[in-house]
Amino acid sequence: MNTELPLSAKEIEKIYDWTVHGGAERAGTGTRERYENWLREKPARIRKAREVENIWNHPDFEKAVRLVGSNTSIEAAPVQPQTGQLRWSLAAAATVLVALSITFIQQPLQPSDNDTNRVYATESQQTSRTALADGSTLDLSARSRVSVNFSGRERRIRLYDGEARFTVARDKQRPFVVESRHASMKALGTVFNVDQRDGITELTVLEGTVAVHPLEQPGRELQITAGERLRVSSNALGTVQKFNLAAYRSWLEGLVQVEDMRLEELLAEFNRYSAKPLVAGDHQTRNLRVSGTFDLNRIKTNLQILATLHGLEISESGEEIVLRSNRNR
Repeated sequence: MNTELPLSAKEIEKIYDWTVHGGAERAGTGTRERYENWLREKPARIRKAREVENIWNHPDFEKAVRLVGSNTSIEAAPVQPQTGQLRWSLAAAATVLVALSITFIQQPLQPSDNDTNRVYATESQQTSRTALADGSTLDLSARSRVSVNFSGRERRIRLYDGEARFTVARDKQRPFVVESRHASMKALGTVFNVDQRDGITELTVLEGTVAVHPLEQPGRELQITAGERLRVSSNALGTVQKFNLAAYRSWLEGLVQVEDMRLEELLAEFNRYSAKPLVAGDHQTRNLRVSGTFDLNRIKTNLQILATLHGLEISESGEEIVLRSNRNR
């Protein structure tokens, strides 16, 4: 069983202080080595440190912090501040961004005795990790649901909702098959992520090879290898896209990386971790193309950054949070 405890407020503060206040820049070799050793004492510390570094170093985030702080429109963006000023702005932002981590529900990491017709599910803001009977690992994102059906001939997973990562134990006699609403994916021993959204399934391969075909076109198949991703509809295969495996970050680290994604799709990702439904209120907003790395622990901050960068306004009712374009108003 995984008994790793969540990070304390003091540990998180230390990581933010090191990153935001320039610890890496000021520290000598000995101090830096002690800090890295301290991180390695807990995997959770390493994950948090990499997450914070990724966010602080993202140019869109730095730009948004400056603009929000100055209440200046994109069209009248201020001159690049000096390093000290920017550090101060980020330090101020850190006080806003330090928040509760996503709840991570650890299923007992003891292999289940029987994975025949078992269902695993998560609620909003919850994730889970389960060791399956064959030695594979199932990681579920928030608001996700799968069924697991293992037999002597195959291992079959049905992804009904949400997103999951599969770390597959090798078994040449029993192929590992994941089926979404749009596609069927087969692997023998590999690591891959499946994200099911309205109209499409996105397959991301992190290790090995996965064969994928649209459900309505079983004769049409592609093999996707590590460092590649593919979007599939029920009757069509998209274009294979390559990505940098070394720079890859995912929901398992509390992050979502997107490149040229429709805002409506990004909001669907955020909605798994949002207390209130997020809605794009008009056609222009739904189809806005966005890129960046976003922290799933800080949905409202993400919305403020998107609004500042893309000229959106945010309105909140008792039931939902709506984003609309204000550039034509």
